[in-house]
Amino acid sequence: MRIAVVGVGGVGGYYGARLAAGGHDVTFVARGANLEALRGSGLRVESALGDVRLRKVTATDRVETVGVVDAVLLCVKAYDIESVGPTLTPLVGPDTLVLCTQNGVDAMDRLAPWVPAGQVAGVVVYGNTVRRELGRVVHLGTVLRLELGGREGRARARAGELADAFAAAGVDAENVDDIDAALWSKFVMFSAMSAACCLTDQPTGPVRTSPNTRAMLERGMRETAAVASAKGVRLADDIVERSLEVADAMSPESTPSMLADQRAGRPLELDYLSGLVVRLGRELGVDVPFHEIAYAVLEHRQAGTAQPPDSP
Repeated sequence: MRIAVVGVGGVGGYYGARLAAGGHDVTFVARGANLEALRGSGLRVESALGDVRLRKVTATDRVETVGVVDAVLLCVKAYDIESVGPTLTPLVGPDTLVLCTQNGVDAMDRLAPWVPAGQVAGVVVYGNTVRRELGRVVHLGTVLRLELGGREGRARARAGELADAFAAAGVDAENVDDIDAALWSKFVMFSAMSAACCLTDQPTGPVRTSPNTRAMLERGMRETAAVASAKGVRLADDIVERSLEVADAMSPESTPSMLADQRAGRPLELDYLSGLVVRLGRELGVDVPFHEIAYAVLEHRQAGTAQPPDSP
């Protein structure tokens, strides 16, 4: 397959490298220092599941030179959807599938002005892959899994093909029937964990093991699950217990991307995590006090520290 990876951070770098090593024709779309590093030194992935070293990669900052591809792996931050969406046009033909890997649950909807619903799929990413330096991505722990799916028939079929491509490249990937349930199932855990880690400035390990912060984490999970239920999303009855099990299986030093951004003074995906829970909670009449406090505190903290985002 011809695949364009748009945004080469921890997620784009890791999965793009796996696909390239698996024999696919991958072009990395990046800019600035990130683009220079890719062109000059290639891309290196370090993982307990196997390292990848690509000494030479195809990388560009001009999507119009890439042409139409079979799939776009969209790995920019959630807050970049509206700015990046219009630039995808040269990559998208009638059979192209755009895979949204963003944190949160609304990226597919927000991409609608530029890509038809039948050509968009969601991707749920489980696992922590971090860009330690330009051209070097590190996978923390051993958890690593993708769940892919579209909402319409054509997107569902194409998502199955991409899941097979990932699997052939050594990635645990599954094409799921209900992508919204899959997205919200992760969101229950991730929205609460991101907020708890940012509030405490601690990685996953201390947050999940301290009785007080674990109780806070569970409270946040139950609030997000209640919003999902009010919205009509079908989740497992024991989704909170399952989410805690996922958190317990993560590497203790694993840090949600929002905590990494907070520590680096970068913009946060706050509006698409706790902020979204708060907005939907108000619309649907669901009380979400943990997320309201987290959103208010972190929004105030961000206002005084945010710097321009890094190159994708």
